[in-house]
Amino acid sequence: MKHRIDPNFPASNEDASKLDSLSQVPVRPVFIMGLHRSGTTFLYDCVAKSFPLAHLSLYHLLYFDRLLTNKDQATEQQDKDRLNQYFAERGISDRNIDGTTIDADAVEEYGFLLRKKTATFKLCDQNTAFFATVCQKLLVVQSDKQAVLLKNPWDTGNAKKILSYYPEARFIYISREPIAVLNSMLNALLAYLEGPQDYLEVLLDKGKGRSGYRSGYIAWLILRGLRKVLGRTNSARLARKMLAKDVARQVAIYRKELAEMPDSRAIEVDYLDLIADPEATMQSLKALLDLPITDMQESLEVKQRNNINPVLKDFQESLDHLVEQAMLYPLGK
Repeated sequence: MKHRIDPNFPASNEDASKLDSLSQVPVRPVFIMGLHRSGTTFLYDCVAKSFPLAHLSLYHLLYFDRLLTNKDQATEQQDKDRLNQYFAERGISDRNIDGTTIDADAVEEYGFLLRKKTATFKLCDQNTAFFATVCQKLLVVQSDKQAVLLKNPWDTGNAKKILSYYPEARFIYISREPIAVLNSMLNALLAYLEGPQDYLEVLLDKGKGRSGYRSGYIAWLILRGLRKVLGRTNSARLARKMLAKDVARQVAIYRKELAEMPDSRAIEVDYLDLIADPEATMQSLKALLDLPITDMQESLEVKQRNNINPVLKDFQESLDHLVEQAMLYPLGK
């Protein structure tokens, strides 16, 4: 079906003439840190609802080059409505891999914006100026906020460098049992191979469609074909070993980084504690953030999924061994 809704994403930097006005806006980032599939989205959502923190939504990501113009012209809602209509026409209602609801106001990772603009998912020497602009824009268009909340699992392991760029940055880490992270990764991968990933394609598109991420799309086609031949269970067994090694490596990086972070800049949140009592978890963050808890209009609700993949039933000991080995011989991310 030919799509009728044009989302009217900016084709050029429509805010170019307004960027000088950002020079006096402070850069005050607060980073959510953790492994992919460790609950960073849940934590991001809870913190964003609880503190006066600007955040990066899908609207901000996809219309980044028009944010200041829309703010000045009071046309933000127009683009948000257009984006929601675009998602609806394409049948995009959630992230597909995990059921997280998608609309213009849903939070998303700044890594996708970095990739669009600087060709890398991670903060580095070459994109700190752009990242500062991201923070400043978000504070301007969300003018009732005092700092900026951001998340990007690709930057877990990169905090020391980030702190050198932004010495006043704060970091909220979330820990989750490695076997639960592996389970979530495995189920997400299998869901990823089940069918078209329209939402991910929107995030990766730089205006040139699949040609902008051709190698990734070809890899997806190959893996999808392999998944059809092997079936779900055999595909899960094949992926288990590869993903387990990656989880172990990431856990080692995470633990080493957290141990080296100054207490005045970082705090760790436990995923199960967040699930059990999100309000208490938010209270525990007040001292680090030095911000008041806002009058929340929505209750904090975090749902835990218990769809344990059968191929992980007796895999706990093997994964623990891989983590132990990775802690002894950590590899860089």
